Amino acid sequence: MADEARSPAKKRRKTEKRILDRDKKIEEQEQSAKAANKEETNVSDVKDKLREALKVDLPQDFFDFWEFCKTIKSDNPCGALSDSLGLKLVGPYDILSGSFDDISESDITSYHLHWRYYYDPPEFLTVLKGDDKTGYHVGYYSYTVIDHNQLLLFLRDDPKSPPVFVASNQAEKTCEFTVLGENLFAAVSKFLSDFMKMSSAKSKQKSLKALQASLTVQAKKLKYSTEIVTPAIKARNKRVVSKTFHKAGIVVPVDANDVGYRPLTVTDGELKKILKRITEGKTEREKEQGSEDLQEIMTLVQFANDECDYGMGLELGLDLFCFGSERFHNTILQLLPLGYRLLGRDEFAEIAEIHVKNRNRASLTQLPS
Repeated sequence: MADEARSPAKKRRKTEKRILDRDKKIEEQEQSAKAANKEETNVSDVKDKLREALKVDLPQDFFDFWEFCKTIKSDNPCGALSDSLGLKLVGPYDILSGSFDDISESDITSYHLHWRYYYDPPEFLTVLKGDDKTGYHVGYYSYTVIDHNQLLLFLRDDPKSPPVFVASNQAEKTCEFTVLGENLFAAVSKFLSDFMKMSSAKSKQKSLKALQASLTVQAKKLKYSTEIVTPAIKARNKRVVSKTFHKAGIVVPVDANDVGYRPLTVTDGELKKILKRITEGKTEREKEQGSEDLQEIMTLVQFANDECDYGMGLELGLDLFCFGSERFHNTILQLLPLGYRLLGRDEFAEIAEIHVKNRNRASLTQLPS
């Protein structure tokens, strides 16, 4: 009889436990959903913050690479590659990490200047920095431009084109850029492979191989190519109208009647000689001759602009920018912003103006020292 009396109580306890388990599971699901929604909101807020600061929409690999770095150093993703590779996440990653959260807007000249190196054209956005002695840095030679109230698509050379590659430059040595792949995983993989061949890295081979393996696994999982030259890059190369001094090349729209671009009347080598005559000429007459030759080319650019061949002015402006002499800064400000605006790339015009005017600033970062 006692067992029979206990049986209903036992059943009640089982029923109550099932109800409690069910309610607990529902509560966990609700909390998980709230956390997911909160994370989604946070990601959206971060993207809005980046868009507001830089007038760009960054590609997904930018955020995926951040998550990868968090698996290496969760408390400081920006420094995740510092010890192993001497690379630090900078630029928009400083915004993502919250480094600017307590900085007054009045203390920031422009986010466009944050880690913008001397030879970085407006299309380039630094996201990794390396050796300060060489000025080594890595960035997107592509991103989405937002023209005031109008959101444009991912930008390469034109707002309607998708991003194509990540490149590197050594600002203390050259104006030329080197393609590293079409995403950050490919770029760091290439850097890592080259780094492992250096004698100074031999003591770290085991840890570097482990890093390379985890990087490759994550890239494969997320379906990112780690090839240096991809079909997209090859396709873009076919559309390049001029390599320019920085070697990354420019692409401008050219119609069926070949309207849109006309080449400069001098080769790169000849143009460099003209510019050197102006800056290094031993006599005033030699300098004057160089100035006359340059003015003749600029006059032809004006004719080209009148006839909608806007690429010519863009090419000359970028070449003068890449030559690097302050002597041409005023001329660059005449050519480059106009070239971008005629091509409908107004944000690049803005970046060109603020960069040239602040090109010799004391610090590359906009964060207080």
